[in-house]
Amino acid sequence: MAFSIAFSQALEIAAYVGIKSDEERYDYLSIDKISEKLNIPVPSIKRISSLLKRTGILSSKTGIYGGLRLAKPASQITFYDILVATEGTNQLFKVHEDFDVTAFQDHNKVKNWLQESSKILNEAEDAMVAVLKKTSLDDVG
Repeated sequence: MAFSIAFSQALEIAAYVGIKSDEERYDYLSIDKISEKLNIPVPSIKRISSLLKRTGILSSKTGIYGGLRLAKPASQITFYDILVATEGTNQLFKVHEDFDVTAFQDHNKVKNWLQESSKILNEAEDAMVAVLKKTSLDDVG
């Protein structure tokens, strides 16, 4: 299982914007400055920020004093919110079931294995989602 690099970059962008806004009382941070400090290319920041804006995590302003800022307090933005913004809500684990179970002598054993392994993977995904939902940007800052 792997998420795209956009997920970790989105976490970094949102955290950086929130921290710098608090530290230096910026209203908006320029995309160029964010790119320079986080070593993320400007086109990637623009693409990721559009995802984060669409889901209400970031807001933006154009012009000389424009840039990005958090659309709501960091305490109200969870890691799960950012995961959904960048990766969507697709199921993480899928068990391959498209094979001929008749190739096995004990069909029921194979079917049971598939059901149990799917159950374990779903439990693991549920546990990860629960942790991401309870962890805000403020919790790690």
